[in-house]
Amino acid sequence: MRRLLKLPVSLMIVCGIVILAEGPLFAAVPYPSFSFDAWGQRVVCPAPYEPIMMIDGFDILQEDRWSLTGYSVVPLSQPQGLAVDAKDRLYIADMGNNRVVVYDTQFNYVRSIGDSSGPGRLSRPQGVFVHDDGRIFVADTGNSRIAVFSSEGNFIQAYGKPASQIFGVDYRFAPVALAVDHRGTLFVVTEGGYRGLVQLTASGEFLGFIGGNQAGFDFLWVLKQLLFTEEQLSREARRLPRSPSSVTIDHQGLIYTTTISTNHAQIKRFNIGGVNTLPERDYGDRFFRTGVSMFTGVVVNEKGLITAVDANSGQVFQYTPSGDLLFVFGGRSIAAIERMGVIHQAAGIAMRSDGLLVVSDSRSNTLHVFQPTEFAQLVHEAVFLFEEGKYDQSAQYWQEVLRRNSNFDFAHRGLGMAAYQNERFQEAMDHFYLAQFGDGYSDAFWWARRAWLLEHFDTVLIVLAGLWLGYQAIKRLFFGHWRKPKRDWYQVNRLLGDLMHAKMVILNPSAGFYDVRWSNRGSWSSALIIVLLAFAAKLFSLYYTNLIFLSVDRNRINLAYEAMTFVLPWLIWVIANYLVSALKEGEGRFKDVFIASSYALVPYILIMIPLTIFSNVMTNYEATVYYFFKNAALIWCGLLFFVMVYTVHNYEILEAIPNCVLSIIMMVVIGAIGGLVIGMTFNVTDFALGLYKEVIFRVF
Repeated sequence: MRRLLKLPVSLMIVCGIVILAEGPLFAAVPYPSFSFDAWGQRVVCPAPYEPIMMIDGFDILQEDRWSLTGYSVVPLSQPQGLAVDAKDRLYIADMGNNRVVVYDTQFNYVRSIGDSSGPGRLSRPQGVFVHDDGRIFVADTGNSRIAVFSSEGNFIQAYGKPASQIFGVDYRFAPVALAVDHRGTLFVVTEGGYRGLVQLTASGEFLGFIGGNQAGFDFLWVLKQLLFTEEQLSREARRLPRSPSSVTIDHQGLIYTTTISTNHAQIKRFNIGGVNTLPERDYGDRFFRTGVSMFTGVVVNEKGLITAVDANSGQVFQYTPSGDLLFVFGGRSIAAIERMGVIHQAAGIAMRSDGLLVVSDSRSNTLHVFQPTEFAQLVHEAVFLFEEGKYDQSAQYWQEVLRRNSNFDFAHRGLGMAAYQNERFQEAMDHFYLAQFGDGYSDAFWWARRAWLLEHFDTVLIVLAGLWLGYQAIKRLFFGHWRKPKRDWYQVNRLLGDLMHAKMVILNPSAGFYDVRWSNRGSWSSALIIVLLAFAAKLFSLYYTNLIFLSVDRNRINLAYEAMTFVLPWLIWVIANYLVSALKEGEGRFKDVFIASSYALVPYILIMIPLTIFSNVMTNYEATVYYFFKNAALIWCGLLFFVMVYTVHNYEILEAIPNCVLSIIMMVVIGAIGGLVIGMTFNVTDFALGLYKEVIFRVF
């Protein structure tokens, strides 16, 4: 009997051990992994890469005649750029030790390059590149040159500062990274290289600059140019474009660069003409970083997948060849501890042919080796087939990806493309909608709409003709001899009359606003109803506009936020315009401004509600029509606000223009003061709460 009881107990213990043993498999990944949805919000996903090794260089031995053993251990010090050759050997620009370190495929130390005396001695190398023929190119920053070594580590030659007038005498040549194409052309990143990559021939001749960044628009600098003298401008710091921080090249010869200290277009891909072929957007994680992104390395594998690392956040980002984000993983630890997979100061990145990813950490003097998980391998294969246009073949991989992570939006996009290719347009629309992919949804909907019209076109014509004939018959039989009396809505109901006065405002704005001021048209109640109707029209457009024209995620709509961004600005306008007009001898009362400003919102109600309904039968081909009416509603409202100002306050048109400008400035001032008051209120509340807790803790 006791033996029978021991059996289930033993099974329970074994199961518990198995469960506990599986726990560290997830706990061993010391970082979150996620992707972004179509609206830029985080979506948690399984870890695409897991850390398997941390290299610190304590296996590197160097001859030392003063040591008893004849050698000493010289670990890595501030490792920077990384490179991998055709045999998957790893090359490390070990800046702190003035050398390049070579590891074999098993991450065993092989040799050091450039740390001996002679012409090949390196000084603060920051970048390394291995050519297909085995030559090793080193960005020898301290010596202001590119040093070239053979595959055995023997010094061959060096590229110094180009002797070209176009390059410039004062332009600094301090290489920090480089890439070499199959023809031997060098693309060099230099410190402070605001002109872009330095392009050199195999013989060292200067070809020009490529891949430069734009300085961007600076309103303060424009004002300085308008107001400062030439002498004052000469003393101002020059506003120069940001320099690239790293460079790599793919098997097609396309050049990839990263840029630090910017949150826009941090990764670029240049064709032979120097044109960026990647979308220019924010490639970083705005929720995790502090300040601006610091992308310090980028690598591209044979399938075209782009992987980059951000030194600001310690995160690794992986994108499709089209620039769509697949994964984000990694991150800096709050505590300054050395842990496998936790990157404190990312400096370089490399990828082997077997998918292993290596990231250098210059702060902890280590390298982190990451291995792709089964989930990542599925996604990679699906993306490769997807980019090749083999949608049917990629579908089975996408289905498996969704089985493991149902929130992976890109999988729905892939399945949508497979259905679209096979003319299953409704299925494609369903997948594109789940992925919130407006362009794909528009294309599938266009074909679905076309098929429906071809099938039911005769029925539609008959129904429309029947409705028109019925309307004409009813009109002639019942209303043909009746003269429609002009109804005074104010005799029916005062509130109804105030609401119907909106018709007068639309048809004759000056007369309508004049009646508000001098004939007591409108009321507080009617104004509030109109404002609420306008807000309801906004909410209706947010919830029911076609995905193609949607600008927000309807699943994350915050009613309080929407009210703050719609009703509150309108109310601040009323207050600001009344205050400015009171100072500028305006004749309108606060009540008049309040009521008249509500009537100015009527065009928004009249246009946006039907436009929202019709948007659901429109595609991108009719986008011009949609945005025309949407902009027309806003412009119409703006014109009514302007007419309201010069009518209610009895201004001339030229007097109303500065009044509107000052009212807008006053709105900004009121908003700033309100934000400051709210912020101080929260601070005082937090202080009082903290003081209360401290007193309770100390006294009681």
